[in-house]
Amino acid sequence: MPRIRLAHWHDGHKPGDEIDVDDDTCKALKRDGRVAEVLPDFAEGGMLPSAASEAVNETGEPEQVVPAPRKRRASQEE
Repeated sequence: MPRIRLAHWHDGHKPGDEIDVDDDTCKALKRDGRVAEVLPDFAEGGMLPSAASEAVNETGEPEQVVPAPRKRRASQEE
């Protein structure tokens, strides 16, 4: 049973409310543009937040993560 966040009023629920609906109702609401977001279902193996949010080296100390430098695109002159 999907859990959705409403974009518009539905069945007495205001926009922004999170409700459980059956599959057919979910499809109909999505078709009509009334669904803001289909929320992940954590009970059925949905995406859980990662426990390891930082890099750790061999000694167990956290490492500072440095993003790679951005590459510039070659200008296309004609």
